[in-house]
Amino acid sequence: MLAGAAGTYFVGKLTDRDRYARELRFRWDQRRLDAYTTYVTAAKMVGAMANTILDLRLGGLSEEETMERVAKLADLEMERNRAFEALPLIADGATIEAGHQLNHAVWGLETPIRQGRIVAEAEWLDLADHWVTALNNFHAAARESLSVVGTFSRRDVAAQAVGRPERHRIDSYPELT
Repeated sequence: MLAGAAGTYFVGKLTDRDRYARELRFRWDQRRLDAYTTYVTAAKMVGAMANTILDLRLGGLSEEETMERVAKLADLEMERNRAFEALPLIADGATIEAGHQLNHAVWGLETPIRQGRIVAEAEWLDLADHWVTALNNFHAAARESLSVVGTFSRRDVAAQAVGRPERHRIDSYPELT
């Protein structure tokens, strides 16, 4: 009888430990998902705003309106920066590296806008394509980190870039206009 009670106790203890470990993994996966989503959304907003500013500059946006949008771009960049800070705390190495690459791609789009340069279309398309590739690389690393099964459909060409006929009008994003 004593052996049966001890066996039941140890089996119960192992079951509790396994359940706790599963719950902990789920909580951390949820936190990672939230951090990844917040960061990638912020990175996309910065890139979309940079594209919008260039598009509107080419369309004759006034200097005052340009400066308002550049200030909004700076605010979005601060949000992206703040969101990135969670990644080194909870992400794996591949996802952190993909985040660093995405940061550099975002800065590539931001720099000419902040400098007030009008970028040649070919250069902008290269910068935008690099940004989309970095976004896709981040998505792929995040999916791997979260053990998401299934195929990730990549499109490493920026449909939003100025000059691309298939791009979506930024006017459909009221928070950017």
